Amino acid sequence: MIHRRCAALLSVVLAGWMAVLPGCLPWGDGQPGFEHIIGRPGHQPGAFHRPRGICYLPSERQLFVVDWDGRIQRLTLRGKFLAHWMMPEVAKGKPETLCLTPDNTLLVTDTHYSRVLEFALDGRVLRSFGSYGRGPGQFIYPVGICIDDQGHIYVSEYGENDRVQKFDREGKFLFEWGRFGSGPGEFQRPSGLALGPDGSLYVADSVNHRIQVFTQEGKLLRILGSQGREPGQFIYPYDVTIGGGHLYVLEYGGQRVQKLTFDGQPLASFGRAGRTDGCFAAPWRLTWTPYGLFISDTDNGRVVKVTL
Repeated sequence: MIHRRCAALLSVVLAGWMAVLPGCLPWGDGQPGFEHIIGRPGHQPGAFHRPRGICYLPSERQLFVVDWDGRIQRLTLRGKFLAHWMMPEVAKGKPETLCLTPDNTLLVTDTHYSRVLEFALDGRVLRSFGSYGRGPGQFIYPVGICIDDQGHIYVSEYGENDRVQKFDREGKFLFEWGRFGSGPGEFQRPSGLALGPDGSLYVADSVNHRIQVFTQEGKLLRILGSQGREPGQFIYPYDVTIGGGHLYVLEYGGQRVQKLTFDGQPLASFGRAGRTDGCFAAPWRLTWTPYGLFISDTDNGRVVKVTL
């Protein structure tokens, strides 16, 4: 299937880069730096088995991180473990992304169960929506999720659907856009989502190596980037986040985070492939806070705080 071929290609490419880039060079003077490493590989509280989704709770200055164990952990910004809970089911696969709602609940894309779950912050399941399929309101592999100020929920998915769907606050389907392809408005594994200050939706179109920007009604506004390693180019961008008047793009394949203007002009870039400080190994998601960027450094089994 298409998604399996994409996954296999990503694995081969990443393995090749890691083989030729075993170490890491420090960033130059005046550049952002790794201020704090949270966690280590493991299954214990405060450790991570391949962390994936990550989001920020501003009212408490805390993080929520979901990892490959199907476990959601709640931590301070310094990494102190506070609580955790498990996803209801994990045998078929693990969740990818979570986001905080204006009501202080968590929405989680339960990717391999083709649904979205909503949790109270103490881990209670409040509701779910979606089921397996290609129809309106159904999913194959939902991955990215975000919510706007009016409570509209946006979900990206791949696995033959390759689209973005919009729902109301109760999970009722409103409309969709996109299809599999490489043309304008088409997607190959759409992944991270973020809403800009003007309300536009930024979509990490991963296998097309670009960011597409839409109105909340699905009208294409512009396309940012192309495949490559130069500033403003991308290698498998998996996630986007917005904060402090800038756009941040996390590259799973490029092993870096880029800081850009909203029209795609590059401002800074940090990170590269490796296992030491200042490096990433298959980074998956990131979230912006006033205290820095927090990045799930998946294959290094840690969360990294990057100063801005």
